[in-house]
Amino acid sequence: QFGSIDQIYTHIGEVTPPKLQILLQQNEALARQSKELTTIVTQTPVTLKLEDCQASRYDRQELAELFRELEFFRLLPKLPEVETASETPAQVEAKPILKQDYRIVNTTSALDELRNRLLSARPFAFDLETTSLDTMSAQLVGISLSPAPGEAYYIPVGHVGWGQVEQLPLAQVLDSLRPILEAPDLDKTAHNSKYDITILAEYGIAVNNLTFDTMIAAHLLNEKSLGLKALAFSRLGIEMTPITTLIGSRAKQISMS
Repeated sequence: QFGSIDQIYTHIGEVTPPKLQILLQQNEALARQSKELTTIVTQTPVTLKLEDCQASRYDRQELAELFRELEFFRLLPKLPEVETASETPAQVEAKPILKQDYRIVNTTSALDELRNRLLSARPFAFDLETTSLDTMSAQLVGISLSPAPGEAYYIPVGHVGWGQVEQLPLAQVLDSLRPILEAPDLDKTAHNSKYDITILAEYGIAVNNLTFDTMIAAHLLNEKSLGLKALAFSRLGIEMTPITTLIGSRAKQISMS
């Protein structure tokens, strides 16, 4: 009706109903302060050059350590790839390089070799890849097993589409792993084991002797995030590949299979 706060108070005697007029009179200072706080000032002199704010030529490793310390776990994957900070980077303390031995198991001989390796492992970790987070509808896509740090095996059993590697029959894989996963004397670890155990139960495998679950441990330690990616970064300083990089996101997301 009046167009602005100033005009309201210029014509305060014309405001109706009377109760609203009284309320405005009692809160004039607050109303004018609210207007001031919500007014965008466009005449402020700015000397900052936006080009100077561009992230470039930084030490990614040093920044990763800082983000880890400040618990900025979701920012690191968003950093752009940049050139090294200098032609001759400063000498830093070398971290021990973990030997990496990652294999795909898709032959009978490789499956037998893995089975024997797991029998001697104390403990071994396992994880499942499936088509869904819904345990009632999820189909098994692959099984990951790790008997030691830096040593891991992936058994594909449900991948489809062009270019897929050869896969062993699901029944053969389950029959081979069942005695190991059910063995009461073999220690096992997992992350969110409730999900994996439920899925395996659907396939007739009753997991025994689960001795450690990293998600439960994270909960007991009051970690801010219970996700494996966040825990790997905060506890080990390891950047895991985001799942969206592998299968996309939202409408373009595909199944793990």
